[in-house]
Amino acid sequence: MAPKRRASEPDVFQLEEEKKPEEKLNLLDGVALKRSLDDAVIQSVSDAGHTVDNLYTDIKIVLGLLACAVACLAQFYPKKYPANFWLLACCVASYVVLSTLMTVVATLWEKDAIVMTKARPGGPPALVVSSKMPRFQDLYTLRVALRPTGGGSGSEGVSLTKSVGDYFHEDGHLAADVIRQDTQALLEQLLEAKSK
Repeated sequence: MAPKRRASEPDVFQLEEEKKPEEKLNLLDGVALKRSLDDAVIQSVSDAGHTVDNLYTDIKIVLGLLACAVACLAQFYPKKYPANFWLLACCVASYVVLSTLMTVVATLWEKDAIVMTKARPGGPPALVVSSKMPRFQDLYTLRVALRPTGGGSGSEGVSLTKSVGDYFHEDGHLAADVIRQDTQALLEQLLEAKSK
């Protein structure tokens, strides 16, 4: 049994979070910049009271685990090659099908969405938040749209395009408050347009 902490003692886990240094990024690494911006947007959407829907991510994880299990079965099956020909053929076919299904989920339903939210009764509607940052360009486009009832990418929406230089300090640290403000503004703009 762990000893009880006195009220005057600081919480060790809270101190760990407070001491965590802000990540410094290489401003020439577009992938790292986009990932950092996307993470800040997801956090901002969650902070705004929207419930994140991880259904498609969970589906891809399950399909990936099944593909790995099929590959392990083919690799470590006790019989050697000529005796396990049909098993290997089935494993290869299953692996191809599972990998194709993962690609279909990512291509048809997720598209370029970084986060999808669930609708709550009496709460905010279901949203699709997506972002784009073309290679070798500094323009980051953030789009927030209403999510159709069948899932997938939304058609109505509002977007904002800014240079990544507006979101990062010269030393490589993210200006998290700026991206959060822009995300909140887009969320409010979309909800106002929906209410009209």
